[in-house]
Amino acid sequence: MKMNDLKKQLAQQKIAPIYLVLGEEDYLIQQAQTLFLNLLAPEERDMNFASYDLSADSLGSALDDATSVPFFGERRLVWLKEPAFLTAQDTKAPTNQELASLTAYLNHPLDTTVLVIFAKVSKLDGRKKISKLVQKQATVVDVQKLAPAAIEATLTQLLQAKDYQLAPDSKELLIQRSDADFSAIVANLEKLFIAAADDKVITRQMVAELVSPTLEDNVFDLVDRVLHRDVQSALALYQDLLLNKEEPIRINSILISQFRLLLQVKILAKKGMTQGNLTQILKVHPYRIKLALKTVKQFSQVDLRQAYLGLQDNDYQMKSGQQDKMLLFELFMLKFAS
Repeated sequence: MKMNDLKKQLAQQKIAPIYLVLGEEDYLIQQAQTLFLNLLAPEERDMNFASYDLSADSLGSALDDATSVPFFGERRLVWLKEPAFLTAQDTKAPTNQELASLTAYLNHPLDTTVLVIFAKVSKLDGRKKISKLVQKQATVVDVQKLAPAAIEATLTQLLQAKDYQLAPDSKELLIQRSDADFSAIVANLEKLFIAAADDKVITRQMVAELVSPTLEDNVFDLVDRVLHRDVQSALALYQDLLLNKEEPIRINSILISQFRLLLQVKILAKKGMTQGNLTQILKVHPYRIKLALKTVKQFSQVDLRQAYLGLQDNDYQMKSGQQDKMLLFELFMLKFAS
């Protein structure tokens, strides 16, 4: 079940006794929490709502609450957070008695309780009987990380609801600097909404000034400058990274990773692989594949291979302490540019 389906069903009072909110998208998780809280009137929440963090609270206490009758209201709302025992995480499991009680409750839930299990993982451990039972008995709400197409569509909806506009050239920069993570995008938008409060138009300059680039963003820019053989600009950005206390070995390692990805995408795209195929094969975020496909169209496989091998040689020399790390990058750029 997607978030829109959950919203419609709850609005129509079609309420299931057990829900499993499964996925890692914080923005969607917060939306789900708001929808469930709205099942109770504000004055009822003190008496009929409880949230348990199972990394600290006992499952038994949570189930005691779930099996209690509502106090001056129609229903109780009980949340179970951090249910590590349903996942592959190595953690202390509930007692056998607690698991037996949970099994019994899942098979015969109370009509007057809405039990919501929040599992902030991509999937439960399907080898465990209790995990299988939860997925069978609960209504599963999908809050997985949004794919690139879904990110753009959801971002458009959010902006329309707030009556803001995002210039096309600023959208890609916002997504890139938020690491294609929708929850990070929403957090960054809060600053941008304030900056654009007058005319409600978010410009590229606003994004550039207010959304700090990550190391990966800076390295992505560095890759572009390397490939364009822009020696002066590449060295200036590299020096900025060093001034920001970034380690040369780490910078070089991320550069190697980026060029490896570009080479893989270049080779596989030649064989007719689509963006979806590449995402599955390379196990890389779809947005990174999208950017890589855009980049490799401009450069030859020979150029990509030459840069990759040069950086690999730098990695060896950096780790063996043969030369100054800044000098090694300068020599790499001069050699590649020539």
